[in-house]
Amino acid sequence: MQPLGDPRAHFWRVIKMAKATDVDLSSALDGGRIDVPAYTEMIHRCRGCAAVGACDRLLAAQPQLDAAPGYCENAHRFGRLRASGAGQLAH
Repeated sequence: MQPLGDPRAHFWRVIKMAKATDVDLSSALDGGRIDVPAYTEMIHRCRGCAAVGACDRLLAAQPQLDAAPGYCENAHRFGRLRASGAGQLAH
């Protein structure tokens, strides 16, 4: 089992991936598309990821993504939030 990473670092990593995939987690929370326990679970899943280095390199090289990479522990959640439209960032 992968040891869990620092909660604060993974909180920010989830925020960065959300922004990169055009998902506004604050709006999703406000709009009821995700609740606090699910948001907490996203951070927890990220903490257990074995591909943190790849994620950090990807986010540094490509600040905008069509979708979270397949190795992302939260790829499915980001995809659902983006597809719902309610979580999208205003441009």
